[in-house]
Amino acid sequence: MIELRGVTKRYGARASVNDVSFAVAEGAFCALVGPSGSGKSTTLRMINRLIEPSAGTIRLGGEDVATIPVESLRRRIGYAIQSVGLFPHWTIADNIATVPRLLKWPEDRVRARIEELLTLVRLDPGAVRAKYPHQLSGGQQQRIGVARALAADPDVLLMDEPFGALDPITREALRLELARIHKATGKTILFVTHDVDEALQMADAIAIMRDGRLVQFGTPSDLLTKPADDFVRDFMGGSALGLKLLALERVADRLNPETVPGEAPLALDARLSEALSQMVLRRADRLPVSDDAGKPVGSIALRDLVARS
Repeated sequence: MIELRGVTKRYGARASVNDVSFAVAEGAFCALVGPSGSGKSTTLRMINRLIEPSAGTIRLGGEDVATIPVESLRRRIGYAIQSVGLFPHWTIADNIATVPRLLKWPEDRVRARIEELLTLVRLDPGAVRAKYPHQLSGGQQQRIGVARALAADPDVLLMDEPFGALDPITREALRLELARIHKATGKTILFVTHDVDEALQMADAIAIMRDGRLVQFGTPSDLLTKPADDFVRDFMGGSALGLKLLALERVADRLNPETVPGEAPLALDARLSEALSQMVLRRADRLPVSDDAGKPVGSIALRDLVARS
């Protein structure tokens, strides 16, 4: 779906992005991570030509983006940023409708799309469509930003640290919402973040950048178990790599069919890191597990957490 080959951006003699190459499959969720100034946001902005590359090729669905008129390209790519960028004097409905109206969609189709997207981001259309951005919380505004980016049903969604200014509780809630939206829509998403845990929680693939270069590209499991160098190892968590690896798997992946008594059973979709945390808190080496209906389905033991998959 998206392919970068030898992409470089120079400002005078300095290369902000230097010879970056990777490919993101259709429907994948790819996170770009790295220290401040590593070139991840510049790389993202070259995809929709907010910044023009100095060298290299970027392809969208096999088509060189340099050959696509800028307006047409940006209508194919949704874009959400940390500051949201909603028009303050427009209603929420008008903000979401921006691109569909530029594309001259019939007004009944625009209204239906507004309703659909507000429902998708779990906001009540009747309660928010006529409000203005300042009347919503930061988390609600960010949901509207995602809805607006999806309004014209783009092929790709680019997100540049969209949750960076939010408090941890709101941020975690929006991570879960974005994961749900990604699953529901099947969109290809490129997501810039400096938060490794955020990338591990949501991404299928991660690109780690440093000083404008791509250091390693791979699945979360690859980066945790086979880091390319000491920088990747330290950036991904250093001595905590094992704990982060536990956060990639679910209790269902290591379920033991033997049931055990106990209160507050773990859910099948709980992460193994949560299972370990609960074992420490409860001073237990085995915990019960139940399904969505609360029916006991087995257990998970401490030894199951360290067993090889």
